[in-house]
Amino acid sequence: MNKNTFTLLFTLVSTVVNIILTVATIALLAVIFMVACKMLGCKDGNVIYMGLLVCFVVGMFLNFYFFSKLTVWAVKKFNLAPKLNSSFVARQLPDGAKFAKELPQEKKKKTVMPQSVLEPEEEEKWNGASPTYQNFGIDELKRGLEKNNEEAQALIKEREEEARAWEESKKGKSNG
Repeated sequence: MNKNTFTLLFTLVSTVVNIILTVATIALLAVIFMVACKMLGCKDGNVIYMGLLVCFVVGMFLNFYFFSKLTVWAVKKFNLAPKLNSSFVARQLPDGAKFAKELPQEKKKKTVMPQSVLEPEEEEKWNGASPTYQNFGIDELKRGLEKNNEEAQALIKEREEEARAWEESKKGKSNG
C-alpha cells in the first residue's frame, strides 16, 4: 500500500472515529447535565433546552481537543508518520511540521533505460559498423566476450566467416 492510499484510509478511519467521539462526548455531557438537573430539581423546560444547547457546543469544542490529542497519540504509538504522506502530516497534525522534518525524505525514482535504447550507442551501432556486423552481431561478441577465451575466439571466427559468405552472396546477386 503506498503513502497516498494509506493516508486516504487513515483519513476515512479517523473521520469515523471523530464522529463517534463527537456523539459520545455530547451524550456524556447531556447525561451529566440531566442528572445534575434532576438532583437540583430543575423543572423549567427553557433551562433544560438551554443546558442541552450548551452541552452540544461545549461537547464540540471538547471533541476538537480530544480528537487532536488522540490523533497525535495514535501516530506516535503506532509509528504512522512514515506511512502517511508528509504533506498530510505537516498540515493536519499539531506539531506536524516537526514530525514531517523527522521523516526520511523519499528518493525520487529515476527511469532506467536499457542500454539498447540509449541514443549514443544506437547511433554508433547503426552508423559506425558495416551491415555485415549488424546482421551477425560480431561487435557485440567482441565487446562481451574475453579475448583470451578459446570458445569466444572460435565463435567470433565462425560469425566472421558467416558474414563474409553473406557479403559474397550479396555481391554475387548484385553482379548477376
